Amino acid sequence: MTDATVSPADLETLKYRLDAYESLLQSFKAAGYTFSLFDSDGQLESGEILLRHDVDLSVDRALAMAECEHRLGVQSTYCVLLNAPAYDIVDPRTVRILQRISKLGHEIALHFDTHVYWKPTAEPHPHSVASKVEQELTVLTRVVGEEISSVSFHIPPQWVLGRSYDGFVNTYAPRFFEEIAYLSDSSQKWTTTPPFPNGLAETFQLLVHPGLWHDEHRPMAKIVRERCQRTHRAVDHYFDPLKLEEDRLR
Repeated sequence: MTDATVSPADLETLKYRLDAYESLLQSFKAAGYTFSLFDSDGQLESGEILLRHDVDLSVDRALAMAECEHRLGVQSTYCVLLNAPAYDIVDPRTVRILQRISKLGHEIALHFDTHVYWKPTAEPHPHSVASKVEQELTVLTRVVGEEISSVSFHIPPQWVLGRSYDGFVNTYAPRFFEEIAYLSDSSQKWTTTPPFPNGLAETFQLLVHPGLWHDEHRPMAKIVRERCQRTHRAVDHYFDPLKLEEDRLR
């Protein structure tokens, strides 16, 4: 059986290929599911999937996934970091990609890294968290050119899980994380374990990381290693002329 002919609930494993992802979305639609965006007030209905993407590694892979979803009439939420070493959020090309994703009908959201500000074990006051998040939301809103209101936390510490905040929508708030099922493709675990070991819930949040999905299946270790090498080259490209100038002035 191919991925396209298997119900999601029957999948034993799944290759991290973009065509397999497309087949997965098609099978959800065939089963009667619809895809929704995050909303602070709207009532979740049976058969809804909140599809979310944390963009940790590549905005290019995010665009490829967004275009795939658009072809199928699927809406999802793309959460981007302000301080990711893998991409520059204010680079004009990055901005164009994010605006393109938005024009395809998807939601742009903030992927907030608490580890930049606090240690995972040192829980700050909720007002402090909200203040820092709102600062980053303001920046992302200006970069993308549209109001940003949804937030996912990067490698979330325990103290953001199951918590609601004033001023923004937390994708880990109780109604999105505790009151419905939650599933993730983190670390390409679906290559060795069933994506839906307990079957399909009536309503659930599904987290998919675009940087892990390519035209052909690629191991996560290789993907991360190549992204590290690319980032190192970019840093060297910036600093090498400064080193040469320093040597010239000696």
